[in-house]
Amino acid sequence: MDSPLADVERFLAQTPPFDSLEPAALRRAAASFEAVYRRSGTGILRIGERNDTLFLIRRGAVETHDGQGNLIGRYGEGESFGLQSLLGGRPTRFRATLIEDSLLWQMPKADFDDLRAGSRAFDDFYIRSLEERLVGALQESAAGKQSATLFLTPLSELSRRAPISVPRGTPVVDAAKVMSEQGVSSLLVGEGGEVEGILTDRDLRNRVLARGRDPSTPVQEVMTPAPLTLDADSPVLSGIVAMAGRGIHHLPLTRDGVVVGMVTTRDLLSLQTHHPLYMAAQIQKQDTREGVVEVCRRVPKLFELLLASGLRAEEVPKVMSTITDAVTRRLVHLAQAGLGPAPAPWAWLAFGSQAREEQSLKTDQDNGIVYADDAPPDADDYFAALARSVSDGLDACGYVYCPGGIMATTPQWRQPLSGWLRHFAHWSTLPDPEGVLRVSIFFDLRGIEGDQALVARIRAAMVDSASGRGKAVFLTALARQAVQYEVPLGFFRRFVLESRGEHRETLEIKGAGLLPLTDLVRVRALEGGVTVASTRERLAALVARGVMSRSDGDRLDGAYRLLCGLRVRLHAELARRGEAPHNHLDVRRISHAERAALRDAFLVIREAQAALAQDFP
Repeated sequence: MDSPLADVERFLAQTPPFDSLEPAALRRAAASFEAVYRRSGTGILRIGERNDTLFLIRRGAVETHDGQGNLIGRYGEGESFGLQSLLGGRPTRFRATLIEDSLLWQMPKADFDDLRAGSRAFDDFYIRSLEERLVGALQESAAGKQSATLFLTPLSELSRRAPISVPRGTPVVDAAKVMSEQGVSSLLVGEGGEVEGILTDRDLRNRVLARGRDPSTPVQEVMTPAPLTLDADSPVLSGIVAMAGRGIHHLPLTRDGVVVGMVTTRDLLSLQTHHPLYMAAQIQKQDTREGVVEVCRRVPKLFELLLASGLRAEEVPKVMSTITDAVTRRLVHLAQAGLGPAPAPWAWLAFGSQAREEQSLKTDQDNGIVYADDAPPDADDYFAALARSVSDGLDACGYVYCPGGIMATTPQWRQPLSGWLRHFAHWSTLPDPEGVLRVSIFFDLRGIEGDQALVARIRAAMVDSASGRGKAVFLTALARQAVQYEVPLGFFRRFVLESRGEHRETLEIKGAGLLPLTDLVRVRALEGGVTVASTRERLAALVARGVMSRSDGDRLDGAYRLLCGLRVRLHAELARRGEAPHNHLDVRRISHAERAALRDAFLVIREAQAALAQDFP
């Protein structure tokens, strides 16, 4: 029978970064750990304490929260926590609590530091983790958030094409022809994957043309030998430092010793064009619809870069919604430049995911128009033309027409204020299935452009509809809609997966998780008189008003963040593979800790549904 120490070594040999240690160091690491059993609910770290221990989870799970109770992270088997304090020597900013009965392995800081000193790969793993957490601190400000987006993007994301190589004996005239034909500003020199040098357009100008050299001169005589290279997964910040420090304009990228790409100073500058603030500003500068469409072609790349940059996944939809808002406003202004000013006060309304600021990569339109009741008789002709121009522009920009016709181009959703008030009054007093469906769309409302006083009047009507004499009937109908979805968990918390079709063995994460969660939070928001549209803002407002306990609010918020993050990552992965976005998650492709957290999220939703059904039988 193997000794307990051998079991520890075997586990560590399969766990990063211990799998990078030499056998002797691995044995020392195994001997340094002390196994400790702790019950669920036990606090491991408290805010303000210094952490002098490396905690490795052998079995169980840990959650970390900040001082306001916000969930920071969940950690499962094979993962460590409390690293920022351990590495930085400062008091910890988060409390760590076991959420399952757990077996923890604990290593003293002195032994941990010895392992770091003896292995570059081991040390790099933890230093990288610390840098990611330091970037998280920057994200507390908008400026820091954008800096993280730029500086943490992998250089490989900027590489436009595979590098082109020529043999070292190639005449410079032939090399110049290759550069011209391929539309590149540099060539690698070498054969068989070996890089002997690099030839740039600047080399041709300064070392060939300016000196009057023979066009048949071999490139090896004018190239820059042994060029600097960086790993393709290095962050943009490393590329900027390297290129600025060496005064170079071309940087080959390698992976496992093989050149796989090339970035230039122009590529680094182009990253700015995918910066959210820059993109929004560019949208506002466009004088034609075609110009707006052209800027929007960069939106899918923005989506990928946001996620790759270190920005929290659940924050990506808010940024994407901000871009949609900017596109909508610009299209409105361009339309009005041709139509002239509106004949009456009015507002462009967004519904659904745009209103909640929860948009992902691809989405259809959900919008409407409200205008003042004292508008002239022919006012609708103007607003119909405005709606058609903006809606067509949105479709051209990738925000496709709503299949259900929930757009301002439909007269039913282009109404004076009194018309919208009648809509909400009807839906709340006669909550038939169609009315309940309408509520699930239109009660997520935000004014994008125009007179916000009109939008406020509609919001007030929404709250009134849930507080009048028919409140119980109305909210009960909405609650029944919200609890009709069954979360995909079976016996022993096993996932219930799709059983047929092209997405067999997957979870439809939007319909199974995000949709029921947003629906039940919407009902609670109407019950509590909350008028904000964002799911997370609704939860915060419900807790602040005492309508929902902090514990329930935090659990639902954590479930939302997890589901949203998994969906965003799925869409980014599909985009990288050139596939159309969908919401079918293969749970085998996420980590053990994420699968456990996903089960917890579904249980939180199930419990919230049960409470809603009990309150509105």
